[in-house]
Amino acid sequence: MIYAYFEDTDEHERAKRILGSLETWMIPFISIIELFWFSRGIDLGIKGSRDLLLRYLLDGRTRIIYNSVDDVLDSLMIEDPLDWEDELILLIAEEQGVPIATFDTKLRAKAKERNIPLIPDNEP
Repeated sequence: MIYAYFEDTDEHERAKRILGSLETWMIPFISIIELFWFSRGIDLGIKGSRDLLLRYLLDGRTRIIYNSVDDVLDSLMIEDPLDWEDELILLIAEEQGVPIATFDTKLRAKAKERNIPLIPDNEP
């Protein structure tokens, strides 16, 4: 979502193509929270942060997916507690049987270890 929104990013065009090719955007709620904190961290401002979130939340393809309490508890038991957000994303992908669309190399590696399909699928 970040790459698709910010035109000056290296992966902007590719991210736009990927999002445009998908009928449904199953977005983990934790990703919405991360997107908000990211936008605040780069000083996008209140209006800019709100506009960024609204761009995705109001799109008809968006379906927000929530983790269960058990998912949150499981994610806190992983080896590195700082990776709990990634774990929540991985758990949703496994439970929903859907691929993860990301350019994050660390998240991609974790998904590959768990045989979760990736978009784009041709990344290292």
